Amino acid sequence: MTNRRNLASSFDEIRTSFHARAVLDVLAKKRSANGGLLDTWLMAIGLSASRQAISDLLDRMEAEGLARLEAVDDFKVVYLRRLGGEVASGHEMRDWIARPELPA
Repeated sequence: MTNRRNLASSFDEIRTSFHARAVLDVLAKKRSANGGLLDTWLMAIGLSASRQAISDLLDRMEAEGLARLEAVDDFKVVYLRRLGGEVASGHEMRDWIARPELPA
């Protein structure tokens, strides 16, 4: 993500990186959440996305071992995995996820 030109694909990559960071931040505090709660949270912080985009993000996070997904009734419940906690804290990095903010 170092070559960020003024293209829609670059914007989408940056936006996805902030979506992933926000999801990891919530999971690091709560350890689990459902897709609807994450959707509401992202909207509240100005990072709203389509349900499909959030679903794709959660699937990617599960595929990379950052989170575990479980279907409960009509909800997708997301649990933080150890690697996800390491990325959330900044001890591990993924090039497609925004870095955590440093404490002031």
